[in-house]
Amino acid sequence: MHKETKQIAIYGKGGIGKSTIAANISAALASAGKKVLQVGCDPKQDSTRLLLGGNRIATVLDYLKASTPDTLKLEEIVHIGFAGVCCVEAGGPEPGIGCAGRGILSAFDLLKQLGIDDCGYDIALYDVLGDVVCGGFAVPLRKEYSQLVYIVTSGEFMSLYAGNNILRGVLNYEGSGKRLGGIIFNQRGLDREGQRVKRFAEAVRLPIVAGFPRSDLIAEAECQGQTIMEAFPETELAKSFQLLAEYISGDPPRMAAHPLTPDELEEVIFGRRPGGVVSSAGTTSTSVHIETAPSAVPSSFIAPPRRYCSKSVQNHGVLHGCAFNGASHTVLQIRDAVTVAHGPESCAYLTSRGITSSARRTYERRGMRLGHGLAPALRCSEMDERIVIFGGNDELTAVLRRVVKERPAAIFIVTACSSGIIGDNAGLSISKIQGQTGAAPMILIESDGDITGDYTQGIIDAMIAVANGIIDPGIPPEDDMVNIVAEKNLANNTEHNFRTVRELLDAMELRVNCRFIRDCTTEQLAGFMRARLNLPAYDDFYARMVRDFLVDTFNAPFLSSPFPVGFHAASDWLRNIGAHFGKSDAAERIIAHHSESYKEAISAIRPALSGKRILVSGQDYRLDWVLEAASDAGMEIVKVGIQDSPWYDAFMSRFEGLAPIERSYTRERMEEDMRELAPDLTLLSHPWFGMPEGFRFDIVPMCPDVGFYSGVQMVKRWQRLMRLPAKEGWRNDI
Repeated sequence: MHKETKQIAIYGKGGIGKSTIAANISAALASAGKKVLQVGCDPKQDSTRLLLGGNRIATVLDYLKASTPDTLKLEEIVHIGFAGVCCVEAGGPEPGIGCAGRGILSAFDLLKQLGIDDCGYDIALYDVLGDVVCGGFAVPLRKEYSQLVYIVTSGEFMSLYAGNNILRGVLNYEGSGKRLGGIIFNQRGLDREGQRVKRFAEAVRLPIVAGFPRSDLIAEAECQGQTIMEAFPETELAKSFQLLAEYISGDPPRMAAHPLTPDELEEVIFGRRPGGVVSSAGTTSTSVHIETAPSAVPSSFIAPPRRYCSKSVQNHGVLHGCAFNGASHTVLQIRDAVTVAHGPESCAYLTSRGITSSARRTYERRGMRLGHGLAPALRCSEMDERIVIFGGNDELTAVLRRVVKERPAAIFIVTACSSGIIGDNAGLSISKIQGQTGAAPMILIESDGDITGDYTQGIIDAMIAVANGIIDPGIPPEDDMVNIVAEKNLANNTEHNFRTVRELLDAMELRVNCRFIRDCTTEQLAGFMRARLNLPAYDDFYARMVRDFLVDTFNAPFLSSPFPVGFHAASDWLRNIGAHFGKSDAAERIIAHHSESYKEAISAIRPALSGKRILVSGQDYRLDWVLEAASDAGMEIVKVGIQDSPWYDAFMSRFEGLAPIERSYTRERMEEDMRELAPDLTLLSHPWFGMPEGFRFDIVPMCPDVGFYSGVQMVKRWQRLMRLPAKEGWRNDI
């Protein structure tokens, strides 16, 4: 507010009479000649009703909802009440939807934006709900909004409990100075009520600045839609409000917050200590016998199924990326479906850019076009601040109605952070549409942005939702069918790797039934069980979670090894598939065909690399293809460093014992080893600023090309690197 304005916050439990107290204080202040602003910060919107003849006014949030930014005017939300009190109601959403706390923030922002700071009020009084402790309702505790805080309470336990919570909230803001004015005791006529409030006030070191008895006059005035100051100005009750108003408008002392612990609060209010019982004389004694409580878990309890988690979620580690993006990028791969993002338009834009950027890079680098990747079928409920406040179910329902008219084979609804934070019930919107004639199956994925986890968790959750919603478990398997599972949709070489694998499968006369989930249709997904074997693209933590779910839920058979990288892995992979399908002879013919080509290619490179020293480090725990290529090229592997990874958790190597291997390898250890071991070439997962000079580096790809010749491609690059000086010549000029 304006710098001359005295700012007062009145807090208290809902239903305690706080708004009646606040309205009468404002009325008394205005009757004494003060220019007063009262702002109601309760979603009930009744703080100023008694100042306005019992009428309710348009709230700030209703006005914000119905108006465009260029038409907003302060005079349309500030209403004049009794004795010239200026009345504002912040408002809030319908019960059970939206976020009232966010609404308070938005209301205060709009008031400030429209210039209420410059209106020259003597006193601004904020009437705030005190049994909600979220950040929105704490706005009036901030330095710029309140200089003094008064707590209205009765002698009821929950009222005093709310008062103690308010003290805890004040304490969090007390870096800006002492700001408590005291307690206003609104009596309910309970037995020994005054004693409880007095004990509480003494315990928290606050004065009781006013006390108001239970009075029929208040009820009578409220029936008339008036304050006591207007209806009965000559009564003792009116004089009490005048005295309180005079005290508040003067220069009352300010006190610090001293909230009680829960045990202390109970002791103060009930006169008992934790672990004891209250005797008939009111003193505390220790209980002699305590019956053992029956178990809260019945013997028939069945534990819920375990959640399939990403490594970061399971280990409470750093979250890499957003679950909303991971889930969206997964279901957007289904060509005949539409994905609806229930969140801000910016979230939908960013997830769309992730898909289109990946598709463009794949086309530019590999010449492979993914039509659905260049124009993803993504719609959005376009949640903005208004929707966050009032809830987004209506907007989501409207979007779903429009999408149904497009007649997609399926509709996926993916929730972003905004929806999760305010507790939107997207399932309610789905239920309104799902039964309509011609409506496609609707599958909800409550990723809630990064609330539920990281990017990988979003992929896992999406795959589980798709499998549960679409796969037909009753379809029998066919002899020559395989599924591809857990490809990486944002990797540039995913299509290249699929084509390589399909060529090997074609050579064995095996067909790909479904890619779960990559560039596929709902019909292919529904027929998932036609495959006799599922081939995982990777064996990282995420791929294993997807595999475990499909095994647990559908008893789906899986090959134990992922897409092969390098000659040895490709040979083993083909032999395993051949054994499963009775095609071992075909597998051996393919291996023999590629063996001569591999040996010829490595032999041509060996003279350039033989005897060269190589230090290998990386986060990808599948490094055998790198070690195989280096060994076949005649290089000396001086050390292998395995860095901690958010995707992998189990490093195993057939090169154990042939090269020094250090786990939990760090960048600092790598730099030490580079100085001590003097490698001709150092491999790493990620470059960093300030890397040591005078060394040759190459990157170990996180998603390497698959097939017999992965290592050949790598050593050809090393061959070119060895022709270059370890230190660039231009550095000599510095």
